Amino acid sequence: MTTRTLAVAAACTLGLSASASAAEPGPYSGASTNKEIYRYGDIEPQTDKGKVTFKAKSKAVTKFKLKDQEIMCGASPAEVRVSVARIELDSRGKGKGTYTNPNVGAFKVKIKVRDNGKASGTITPTGLCSGKVTFTAKPK
Repeated sequence: MTTRTLAVAAACTLGLSASASAAEPGPYSGASTNKEIYRYGDIEPQTDKGKVTFKAKSKAVTKFKLKDQEIMCGASPAEVRVSVARIELDSRGKGKGTYTNPNVGAFKVKIKVRDNGKASGTITPTGLCSGKVTFTAKPK
């Protein structure tokens, strides 16, 4: 009985310590993609690529930035920079944040940072813009 209790306690401790440090700390950079860009006269959508940077800590992502990415705002694409100061991460490395651009509205940022050094997520506009931007990043 005591051996089983010790084994369960050790397994719980290992599980907690592994999940508590979901993100590999340090600066990350990567690419973003939007596959729903329509230019004047286009029938089929085009793909536009941008850049993502942020810093990961054990329980948060800081200084999240998206740049050089076009997003459909109204009838034409516009380059909208998205910046979130801090996104709290749960024990699985997932988090959500919001950026509000005064001209076009809010953007929801979802991110997942894994302990193997890979990060991914989406940026979804909720105001005047439409489409979905996906991104991946890894430590610099």
